[in-house]
Amino acid sequence: MITINDKLPTSTLLDLKVGDEITNGNDQSGKIKNIEISETDEFLLFLFQLENNKIIIRKLKQVC
Repeated sequence: MITINDKLPTSTLLDLKVGDEITNGNDQSGKIKNIEISETDEFLLFLFQLENNKIIIRKLKQVC
């Protein structure tokens, strides 16, 4: 079981795949059924659809 949150490196979030078991460390956990990634100028939005719920992670982009 992999614990995910907005502190996790983006590369780790991108490595997750359908079938992986994840948790948000609180009240949501399960097997990934679908992954959607959206991108704006400011952040990446990860939507992990689980069997009975979903976990959303928003990662701010680092601007140099």
